[in-house]
Amino acid sequence: MRDIFTYSALVLVVALLAACDKVPLLAPTGSAITLSANSLVVPTNGTTGLTAFVTESSGTPVQNGTTVRFTTTLGTVTPSETQTTNGIAVATFQAGASSGIAEVHAISGGAAGATTSSGSGTTTTSSTANVVKITVGAAAVNTVTLRANPSTVGPNGGSVELIASVITESGAPVLSVPVTFNADQGTLTVQTVPTDVNGEARTVLTTAQKTNVTATAGTKTSTPATVVDVRLGPGVTITCAPAAGGAGSSCANLQASSSNNTAAVTFTVTRGANTSTLRDATIDFGDGTSQGLGTLAGGAVTVTHSYAGPTGSGPRGYTATVRATDVNNETTNVSTSLTITPRAPLSVDLTADTTATPVANVGKLVTFTATVNGGDPLKFDWDFGDGSTATTASPSPAKTSHVYRANGLYTATVTVTTTDGRTAIGRVEFIVSGVS
Repeated sequence: MRDIFTYSALVLVVALLAACDKVPLLAPTGSAITLSANSLVVPTNGTTGLTAFVTESSGTPVQNGTTVRFTTTLGTVTPSETQTTNGIAVATFQAGASSGIAEVHAISGGAAGATTSSGSGTTTTSSTANVVKITVGAAAVNTVTLRANPSTVGPNGGSVELIASVITESGAPVLSVPVTFNADQGTLTVQTVPTDVNGEARTVLTTAQKTNVTATAGTKTSTPATVVDVRLGPGVTITCAPAAGGAGSSCANLQASSSNNTAAVTFTVTRGANTSTLRDATIDFGDGTSQGLGTLAGGAVTVTHSYAGPTGSGPRGYTATVRATDVNNETTNVSTSLTITPRAPLSVDLTADTTATPVANVGKLVTFTATVNGGDPLKFDWDFGDGSTATTASPSPAKTSHVYRANGLYTATVTVTTTDGRTAIGRVEFIVSGVS
């Protein structure tokens, strides 16, 4: 019987010991827990470390293996239960996808949170030390500021980068918070963008009009609205008139000069009153030459230019273009066209004065008159038809005389050479008869 009793007692002790192993070790009554977080602000889906320091009423750390349980009102804590080493239990807070304020508690047996003052950074903001409040995602947003780079677009539109900066009340950047951009004109490449490690979200606005834009994160919107304005562009006009003509004359059909086969025109280039300040302007005449016009600070300049006429029977066209560049490096081009028609053909009319001197009278003077059309004569080469010749340099009409010594039918010619090297021939026939 004694052996049976001893065996039963041993079994009971072993059972009691096994049961004790399954009961968690908790902090004794009067213990205190101080809970802290590595960061009191985390982005959505972010994490931060938790540390619970558990001490007995005497101030010494609780026994190793004391169980601490963590709870939270938002997100999760992993592990939810853990054991102390030298009074310290650690876990990880995982924020999840929702923004808000997570209230995290650390609990162990009869331990209570000690009273502590408010703080920031890695200390609790609660008056009970076993609780920390962690701000998650957009709930941390205190201020949203917005800027555009550059702040304007060109006169024909363009693109700017919009940069939203999101910070907490303490001025720290907020990571991974969705920022929604809104614009009353133009288009955005992406409307909603998460902030980066610097608390910035970026998108690109393309617009050709004055645009108001805002950025919103959580419950905060940037104010006032950022304005992307449209810069003034360079504005110039160009008109053309014949150099010898009056104002408003057309350059549509300019006849080339008969003397040198050119046509001179005058261009008037004017800067608009409500346009940007020019850095420079240049006129390209369209014939391979150009000329600088400066800044057109006086409003308008005039330029005279000579164009070569056509070499054939058809007209010859040119296009003159002014290129203006302003101080913002914006450019504009304006053009005007002109047409030069062929000059009049060169001809010479030759007449013989046979009425003043009877043809029948051999040995009397015959006077010849050469009239040139369509050119400026340089010289006249005469051939009187009887083997005699002469050269004169008289202007048109040119006159010369010759005496014929024998009867007969004669053909006199004159070859005119113009100042630009062209030639033309005039002829006249007459009869000489009789005796002097």
